[in-house]
Amino acid sequence: MKNKKFRQPSLPAEIKKNKERQKKEQQGEGPFLRAELESNVNYLQAIIGKSNDVIFREFTFNLVKPIKGVLVFIDGLTDRETINEYILEALTTYQVGPEAEWPHDRPNLAQQIKDYVLNINEVSLESSFPTIITAILSGETAVFIEGNDQVLLCNTRGWEHRGIEEPQTEAAIRGPKVGFNELLRSNTAQIRRVIRDPGLRVKTIKIGVRSQTDVAIVYLESVAKPELVAEVESRLQRIKVDGILESAYLQEFIEDHPYSLFPTLQTTERVDRVVAAILEGKVAVVVDNTSFVLLMPVTFWELYYAAEDYYHRWPLASLLRFLRLVSFFFSLYLPALYVAFAVHSPELIPFNLAVKIAGTREGIPFPVYVEGLLMELAIEILREASVRLPGPFGQTIGIVGGFILGDAAVRAGLISPIMTIVVALTAISSFTAPSFAVAITMRILRFPLMLVAQVSGLYGLSMVTIILLINMAGIRSFGVPFLSPLVPLKLSDLKDFFMVAPRWAMINRPLAYETLDVKREGSKANNWWEALFSPPTKRNKGGEKEDE
Repeated sequence: MKNKKFRQPSLPAEIKKNKERQKKEQQGEGPFLRAELESNVNYLQAIIGKSNDVIFREFTFNLVKPIKGVLVFIDGLTDRETINEYILEALTTYQVGPEAEWPHDRPNLAQQIKDYVLNINEVSLESSFPTIITAILSGETAVFIEGNDQVLLCNTRGWEHRGIEEPQTEAAIRGPKVGFNELLRSNTAQIRRVIRDPGLRVKTIKIGVRSQTDVAIVYLESVAKPELVAEVESRLQRIKVDGILESAYLQEFIEDHPYSLFPTLQTTERVDRVVAAILEGKVAVVVDNTSFVLLMPVTFWELYYAAEDYYHRWPLASLLRFLRLVSFFFSLYLPALYVAFAVHSPELIPFNLAVKIAGTREGIPFPVYVEGLLMELAIEILREASVRLPGPFGQTIGIVGGFILGDAAVRAGLISPIMTIVVALTAISSFTAPSFAVAITMRILRFPLMLVAQVSGLYGLSMVTIILLINMAGIRSFGVPFLSPLVPLKLSDLKDFFMVAPRWAMINRPLAYETLDVKREGSKANNWWEALFSPPTKRNKGGEKEDE
C-alpha cells in the first residue's frame, strides 16, 4: 500500500483571510500578493518593470535561515541615502539574537521586520497590488519578502522641489513673506507650524485615475461646520478624471456655479491668508504639484480683501480697503460711463469740461465706443505680452510700449487724450484687486458694459447693473450667499466689510459661515459696536494698565 501525503489543513484565520481577499477581488480591489516572491516580482515587472527608472534590488536577509527579498523603487523620486542607510543596511547587517523567537514566525515575518529591524520612521503593510504600485510611483519603496503575502511600504520620497519664497502674485508691504511651493507635505507643514491646535485636521485623498494626485482637505474640527467639510469631501470624491495638474482642475469640478463669471472659490499662494481663513471656519484644499490653495466658502467682498488689511492699524486698513473698493468701481464702470455721458447724456457733463472734451475729440475719425474698444484691446494685448516675456523685458514692454503707443495714437489724431486718461486710470484701478480671478472678471465685464452704454446710455447701464446684482444675489458658495453680509443683511458681520474694526472689537466670527465656535476673541462686550467704544484695557498717566 502506497503512503498517502496529506495536505496540512489551513488555519481558521488563514481561511478567513482568503475569503476576504476573494470577496475584494470580486469587487475589483485586487489582485493581491501571494506568498511566492518570484510570482510577485514577475507580476510587478510586467506592470511597471519595463521602464528603466524602476529599480529592482535583490538582497538576502540573514536569519536562522537566509531569506531572499527584493526592493522596488523609482530612481529620481526616492532618497537613495535613506534607502541605503535605513533599509538595505538594516536588512543585510541585522544580527538575530539566540533567544529571539520572532524569526520563527515566518507567515508574519513582514510584520516582525517592521517591528524589530527597519529603522525608518514611516512603514506600513499592504497586500493589494494597485495600492502598492501607486505607492511606488509616488516615491515609496516596497520591500518584498519570500514566503510573505504582505509587502513593507517605506516612505523614502526625496525628489527635487522649489524652496519657500515670497509669492509674486500677492506681494505685501507688511506681513509674513512666506508662500507655498509645489510640495504637498511642505504646504501642510507650513499651515500646522502656525496653527498649533490639536483640532487641526488634514485629510488626504487621491484624485485622478492616472495621476493619482494627493489632495489634502485642511480645517479646524472645533470651528468648521461639519456639513461644509462633508460637502467638500463629497464633491472631491466624485471627481473622475485622468489627471490633476493644478488646483484649477478641482475648482471647475466643485464650484457651485460653473457658468458664472464670478469665482465662487478663492485661490491664494500666501500661507497667512490660508491660516486666517481656516481660523474663520473655512476649508482649505491643498493640491500636490501646485502652490495655489483653494479656500471655501467665499463672498464677493472677500475677493477684494488684502492680507495686510489686518497687519496695519485699523484707520489705515479701512482707508486702503475703501480705496480698493472705489478702484473696483472705476475698473468696471469708468469706460462705460464715459461712453454713456459722451454719446447720450452730454448735458450732464459740466459745461467747461464738455467743451474741453469736444475740443480734444475734434478730428478723431472713430466714434467714442470704437475709440474706447481699440484702447482697451491695446491695453489687454500689452498686459498679456508683458506677462509672457521674462521679468525685465515684460516691465519694459508694459511701460515703454504703453507710453509710445498712447502718445503716437494721440499725435496721429486717432485717439483723444481724454480717452487715453480714462483707459489708463481703468487699467491702474484693475491692478488694485488682490485676487487675480476677480480682476479677470472685471476685465471681461468691461467690454459688454461699454457696448450697453453705447446703445442705451445710463438707462441701459442701470438695468444691466440691476440684473448683475440679482444674478450675484442668487449665487452661493457652498451654501453661503455671495453678497453676504449685505444680502442677506448681517449687522454683526459689517465690522469687517467697508471698514476694518480694531482686533479687540472683532468678537465673533462671520455668522454667514455658521461655525461651531462663534467666538473669535474674548471680550466683555456683547457686540462689536459696544467693544469699539470700550477698549479692553485702560492706561493711567504713567502708561501702566488699570484694572477695569
